[in-house]
Amino acid sequence: MRLFLQATIFDGNTLSIRGTYPIATYSLLMDAISNSTSTFVIPKDITIESGDYIAVKEQTSSNLIYYGQITTIDQSDDIETITITSNYIWNILNGEIVVKSITGNSYEQHLINMIKKYIDSNNTISPLRYSITNSTNTAFSVTNSDGLSTSNLIDYMIRGFKLHNTPFNLKGIGTNINSKGIPIYYPKIDISQVTDTWNFRNNIYDFYGWTVTDSRGLRGYNNELWIVDKASPSMENPTIMAKYFLQKDGSVVKTLNDNVTTPTQVHIYIYDKTATDNPTLDSIAKTELQGNSYSHNIQFSAPINNNFLPIEKIKLGLQSNIYYNDKQYKSILTSYSINSDSENISLTFGNLRFGRNDLFSNSN
Repeated sequence: MRLFLQATIFDGNTLSIRGTYPIATYSLLMDAISNSTSTFVIPKDITIESGDYIAVKEQTSSNLIYYGQITTIDQSDDIETITITSNYIWNILNGEIVVKSITGNSYEQHLINMIKKYIDSNNTISPLRYSITNSTNTAFSVTNSDGLSTSNLIDYMIRGFKLHNTPFNLKGIGTNINSKGIPIYYPKIDISQVTDTWNFRNNIYDFYGWTVTDSRGLRGYNNELWIVDKASPSMENPTIMAKYFLQKDGSVVKTLNDNVTTPTQVHIYIYDKTATDNPTLDSIAKTELQGNSYSHNIQFSAPINNNFLPIEKIKLGLQSNIYYNDKQYKSILTSYSINSDSENISLTFGNLRFGRNDLFSNSN
């Protein structure tokens, strides 16, 4: 049986409730590595405006599934309904930030600080102003080879997810009273590393429609690294400070061996000896090469009501051991989707690079 959902719309300027509506049809997508859109068809209400916020939950439970920012409103041929298109709530962070080298003991708190600074630059009421928390603390190091540059804040958050598995997760709806005595409502957001792990096998009846893409045996990714001195006198004979190789199991070594796919494909990192706070050569190698072990993509579907993975347990960043035709993949849930014309949920997994160091530059 498909999920029956309802939407609550909040005024984008006051965060007060405009109304609550049953959702006739929907296409809902949650994605940790892209700023994707979802659509919802609800009864017509002329008070809804672009820039308002939408919270979506099951009609028969308090399970909050989605909170987004409305970007467009289209009236369908049936004048009794409208179609809402929205981005996930982090869409309001779709702007630039300054990126400089930084080291710390909590990437999660660092990200919260960046979000708060970004929000403070905007005088309008923001639903992210009230409740962003973290329950884990992950050591991190950002080394900007350009010294100082800019990045889109959502892109920066996606980098952090790929490196630390710290998704931008919705925990619920909070409420407060504004200066005029009117209730306001806002999403409770948690930025924390996900440690929950589930096991999946393709011989379980509830999981079907498998698509597995594994590029580890193919070309198109770099598996040999040269760390080259920026002061090299010649492009024909650059000063190579160190060489590293990515093995088939995702580990990094200094010597070419039978566990490295050949012919190798070379990636070059330019090392500036005059820069301060340079990372170690080993940490550069792990960050530059192990990122390329993000080489598989696994998709499959399951009934919304199944005996193995309850929908309330599905969350971005969920770790998994996937066994497909006797081959094991250590994966992370990067996206999932549900659609009103289907009784299934579609899941997408990939393998992210876990590590402490983020080597940042405008070229990547």
